[in-house]
Amino acid sequence: MDRTKLTFAAVVTGYFLVMFAVSPVSVVMPTLAAGFGVGMEQASWVMTAYLLPLTAFLLPAGRLGDMVGHRRLFTIGIGIGTVAALLAGLAPTLWLLLAARALQGIGAAMVSATSLPIITEAVSDARRGWSVGLVTMASSTGAMAGTALAPLYVQYLDWRWAFFSAALAGLVSLVLALQMGNDTRQVIKARLDWPGAVLLLMTLTVASVSLSHFHEGPETFQDGWAWHVPMHGVALLLLLMFLAVERRVKSPLVELRQLTNGRFTSAVGANLVLHMTMMVAVFSVPFLVQRGLGLTPVQTGILLTTMQASTTAMTLVGGWLYDRMNSRWLCPASLAMVASGLTALGFAGEGITYGRAFILILWMGIGSGCFMTTNNTRIMSALAGEYRGFASGMLETSRQYGHTLGVAVAATGLAAALATGAVPALEQEAAVRAGFAQSSLLAGVICWVGVLLAAYPLKRVVASVPGFSPSVRPALAESVT
Repeated sequence: MDRTKLTFAAVVTGYFLVMFAVSPVSVVMPTLAAGFGVGMEQASWVMTAYLLPLTAFLLPAGRLGDMVGHRRLFTIGIGIGTVAALLAGLAPTLWLLLAARALQGIGAAMVSATSLPIITEAVSDARRGWSVGLVTMASSTGAMAGTALAPLYVQYLDWRWAFFSAALAGLVSLVLALQMGNDTRQVIKARLDWPGAVLLLMTLTVASVSLSHFHEGPETFQDGWAWHVPMHGVALLLLLMFLAVERRVKSPLVELRQLTNGRFTSAVGANLVLHMTMMVAVFSVPFLVQRGLGLTPVQTGILLTTMQASTTAMTLVGGWLYDRMNSRWLCPASLAMVASGLTALGFAGEGITYGRAFILILWMGIGSGCFMTTNNTRIMSALAGEYRGFASGMLETSRQYGHTLGVAVAATGLAAALATGAVPALEQEAAVRAGFAQSSLLAGVICWVGVLLAAYPLKRVVASVPGFSPSVRPALAESVT
């Protein structure tokens, strides 16, 4: 096998591994909680302990890849993730499991932030769309494989195999990664912005906690305003501190100058919108099917698997279309499919049926898969080669944080419906269907904003932003597209 194919195989298996380390855990959660003798609220931190370091370390990992080499950092990340998965499977206590999961999340961030830069450098422009599509499909396939295998672990083996299987997959990827060879691009000589990295971690952590209902009373934002509002304020303050640091350091995590590239910034914003709104559907569908329609978890699984399968298939088709058409309308058209599906779910109201939901979910999955490949390719092609690590970090950060925001949007729409209390079953089901429609309609409105971003990238950004030094403004003006 030649070096390019080895590189491609290593990246595909690594990207597969990132999502394969997520999906089985949610399925084995009840068994895991019983095994450690803890409640579901405590056990849920097994997911959070992985996702929070993954999200927070993506930008530092992207910049670090620009400095030390993307292939080198990718290989290190695979090694860390593999060892951490093994330690998670062997963990005798919940606290050691959480520590191993946090380490696994850091390794996953290194892999996620460097995968697309490696592929972008390894393939020609004519094959870039198809290649990014194949890598994106690997992520969706990892999620599907983990969801399918997890019930078998619980029934025939042990919940710890959710982690052991990730370690085995990591070994395969590590063997391939060690054969990729050295980076072909000259690395940047700079220091990593550690103060910015710490502030970013703090900002995302507080922002995530601010969206959680760590307060007494009903789990709604109205009842918990005394908790949520101050926490939002702290998150905003940390964000302002982070931006202040980024303006002053020599090698910032966030290259503010690159954000004046309208094509890049709009594509990143549209990416956040896509993952936020699709997470609304993923989070809300189980409530609709089981509490709103009175159907079974199996039917819930069919609906979500249909979404995943259509998304997975269309990631590759989207790359094929991008390479042949290279049309600027592919992104907005495919995101419009998601927006129209969410809007139709919203307008269906209490009259939503399983059959209608199935058709609309399938429609949204097709649009989502096509959009992800074409928009990811646009993001990775918008900046110069030395900033592809930063571009990949922004792409993955917007994706992961979009998931967090999507849960909050869905919870806002469903909160009132799920708090209906002791009412007749039929009225409660109708209330849940109405809550699902409300959250879908809200997500649809947000998604239409994303369509506008994808269709009409920001062409002008004011270079004379207060706080920028005069020496920076000419460079800013030159970089506006």
